[in-house]
Amino acid sequence: MSPTPSPVLRALEGLSDYAGRTVVISGPPMSGKSAMLAEIRATLAERSARIVELRGSYRARSIPYGALDGLSQGFATMNGEGSPSGDLDTPDLGSVPDVPMAPIPYLADRLPSSRRSRADRGRTTFLGQPVRSRSANEGDPEAYWQQLLPQFRAPDYRSVALLIEDGALFDPDSREFVVALSRKARLRPLLIVCALDTSVPGYMSWEDSFLGRGDVDWVRLPQSAPDAREAHRLKGIFDDLPSVSQRMVGYVALLGGNVGEVVLSRVARLSYTQLAEALLPATGVGLIKVQDGKVLIPHLAWISLTADLIPGKQLSEMHLEIANALAALSPEPSLARRIEVARHYLAWFPGPMALKHLLEAGELSLHLLAYDSAEELFAEAIGCLPALPAGERGSAEAELRLLHAQSLFCAGRPAEAEAQMTEGFARALQAKVSADVVAEWMEALVLIMRVVGPRPSLVQSLMELADRAHDARMLEIEILVQSLLAEFYWERTQDEKSREESRRSGALAQTLPPGHLQATALVSVGLARIEGTAEEQELAGRFLRTARTLLGRARRWEFDHLVGDLEARLLEAQGDWAKALQQREQAVASLQRQRLPNVEIYHQLAIAAILFDHRNAKGVEAALERARAIAENLHLLPPSPCLLRLLLLEGRYRALNGETGAARDRWEAIVESPTGEMLPRVRAETLVRLALLEYTNGRTEVADSYVALVGNPEVRRGLPPGWAAMMGNLAAIANASHHGGDVLPPARPSTGRRDGQSRERARR
Repeated sequence: MSPTPSPVLRALEGLSDYAGRTVVISGPPMSGKSAMLAEIRATLAERSARIVELRGSYRARSIPYGALDGLSQGFATMNGEGSPSGDLDTPDLGSVPDVPMAPIPYLADRLPSSRRSRADRGRTTFLGQPVRSRSANEGDPEAYWQQLLPQFRAPDYRSVALLIEDGALFDPDSREFVVALSRKARLRPLLIVCALDTSVPGYMSWEDSFLGRGDVDWVRLPQSAPDAREAHRLKGIFDDLPSVSQRMVGYVALLGGNVGEVVLSRVARLSYTQLAEALLPATGVGLIKVQDGKVLIPHLAWISLTADLIPGKQLSEMHLEIANALAALSPEPSLARRIEVARHYLAWFPGPMALKHLLEAGELSLHLLAYDSAEELFAEAIGCLPALPAGERGSAEAELRLLHAQSLFCAGRPAEAEAQMTEGFARALQAKVSADVVAEWMEALVLIMRVVGPRPSLVQSLMELADRAHDARMLEIEILVQSLLAEFYWERTQDEKSREESRRSGALAQTLPPGHLQATALVSVGLARIEGTAEEQELAGRFLRTARTLLGRARRWEFDHLVGDLEARLLEAQGDWAKALQQREQAVASLQRQRLPNVEIYHQLAIAAILFDHRNAKGVEAALERARAIAENLHLLPPSPCLLRLLLLEGRYRALNGETGAARDRWEAIVESPTGEMLPRVRAETLVRLALLEYTNGRTEVADSYVALVGNPEVRRGLPPGWAAMMGNLAAIANASHHGGDVLPPARPSTGRRDGQSRERARR
C-alpha cells in the first residue's frame, strides 16, 4: 500500500489540536479514492470522531440539496472495527446516533431516497424531474454550522468529520452548501473530505469553487489501478517487440510517458536516426506515438503497466542511465528536475548518490516553501542511511532528522516533528557531533518553533532537550533552547519563568566568545523586559542593539530580522507607533526576498494591529490577507501565537464591517479552544471583545458570562494596559465599540505592563 499523503496526515493530526481542514481526493475511476476514504474512516473511528457520510448520485443531481439528505439524521457512531453503525444516507435503518441533532428545518422533511419513492415526490415534469422551487427547500450552511457548534463546546468534545463520496455527482446547491461550510472548517475540529471522480464533468465545478483556497488540500491520484486484461494484452504486444524497441518504450514509461526526442536520445545514447529506427516497431503497433518532437505513450494506464514488464535488474540500470543523463542535461536544474533525478537515483539504489540528490532537492524545497515536497524527500533520504559507512551514518542521520523535523513543523504535523527533533538530537549525541555544528542545525528549527507556539508537548520536549544538552556540556544548544523557552513563557504571561529562563540563557552565553549565540541570549533577555517599566524598556533597547551588532558581524540575517521585530515591539510599547510602523513596513520587502515567512507574519500582524488601533483602515485588509496566506502556507495550528492573533484581528476587521457572525466565529474559536488558555494575552482581549459584541447584540447574559471569565486571575493578568479599569463598564461602552472591533482604550504609551512592577526588576 502506498504511504498516506501528507495532506491527509496533516488533517488528521490537526483534529487533535482543535483545528479542522478540507481535503479533496481526486482521480479517475479505480484510482484508490474509496480505499483512501476507508483508511481515513478507520482512523477517525479509532479517535472517536463523529462521522457524517454523504454520497452523490446521478439520480439526485436534479434535486436541490438532494445530496445533503442525511445531514438531519445526526451523526453515525462507529464500532470497534471502524464500520458505521448507522448509515446516514438511508434513514430507515433504525439506528440511533450517539448524539442526535435536531431536524434541519430548511431541508425538505422527506427527500426521495430511491426510485421506488418517486410516487412520494411533488409535482414532476413528463421527464420525471422534480419541480421544486428554491424557497421550498432552501439550504443554509450557516444554520447547519450553528447546529454543529454545540458538538465542539462540550467539555468532552469530539471532532466531526464530513466524508463525501462521489462528490462530482452533487447537485450545484449541495456543492455550494459544502463549499460554504468548508470556509469555517479551520475554526473548529471539523474535517471535510471530498472524493471526486475526474471523469465526471461535475469535477470541474469543485475545482472552480476551491480555486485559490489555501485552506484546502488536494490529493491527486493520477491513474487508475491496472486492469488485469489490459495488462495481459499489453504484455503480448510488448513481448513481440525487438529488445531495442522494448528498451526505448521502457525509457519513455520511466520518464513519465511523455519525453522529448533530445532527452530520449541522450538517455539511450543513440543518434536521431538510430532512435527513429528503434521506435519504429513500437509506433507501428500503437504502443507509442511520436509527434512535435515528443515521444509519448498514448494511454495513461499503459505507463505503469509498461514499467512493470521490465525485469528488475534491467529496470534499476535504466533508472541509473536516466538519472545520469538528466543530471548531465541540466547543469542548473529546477526543483522539479532535481526531484526527478533524485527519485531515479533512489529507484536505482537507495545509497549515497540518491541521498545526496534527495538532500539537495529537499533543502531547495524548504527554501522555496514547498514543505510537503521537502518532508517527503527528507523521509526518503532517511531511508538511504543504512547504505552509508558506519562512521558517517550517525552525523548524517542527526542532520537529516533535524531537517525532517523542520519540514514537518512547516507541513502542519508538529507531533511527528517533535519526535524527529528528539531523535535527531539523540543521534547527534551518540555520534559525538560538535556542539557548534548541532547548534547550526538547530537554529532554523528555533525560528519555526517560535511560530508553532507553546504546545504543551513541545515545551516538555524542549525542557528535556535542554537537560540533555546541559548534561552533555553542549552550552550552545542549551542557550538556544532556554531562549525559546523564555519566549514561550512570555507568551503565556508567566513573567517570572520567562525572566528566569532568559537570565539563565544570558549567564551561559557569557562563557562563550562574542557571537550570534550571545546575541540570541540577549534577545531573550530583552523580550522579557519589553513590556516592563521604563527602566526595563531602556535596558531591553540596549540589549537588542547589542544583539543586532553581534548578528550583523556574524551575518545571521534570520535572527537579525527577529531582533528587528522585537525592536518594533519596543517602540510600540513606548508609544512611538509611527516609527514602529515604518520599521515594519521596510522589513517586509526584505523578508519576502529572503523567503522568511516565519518572521514576516509577525510584522504583518503588527502592521494590521497598529492600523486598527489608530483608525487607519488603509492597508489593514492587505496585511491580514498576507498573514492568512502565510499561516496557511506554514499550516499553523493552535496554540500558535500568530494564528490566534490572526483570528483576533480578522474578527476585529469583520466586526468593524458589520459582519458580527463572522467576527463571533473567530473569537469563539479562540476562547473555546482547549489550548487557548495557554495564551492569556490573546484570550483575555478576545473575551472582552466578545462581551462587547454580545452587549451590542442585546445578549446580556452571554456577555456577562464572558466578563465573569475575565475575572479569572490567570486571564486577567493578560489584559492590555488600562483595560482592567473599564471591565465594570463594558455594557455602557459597547455601543461605541463597533461590535467590539474598535480600539479599546485609545492607543497610548505604556508605563509598565503590569500594575505593581517595581524598578527593582530592571536591575536584575
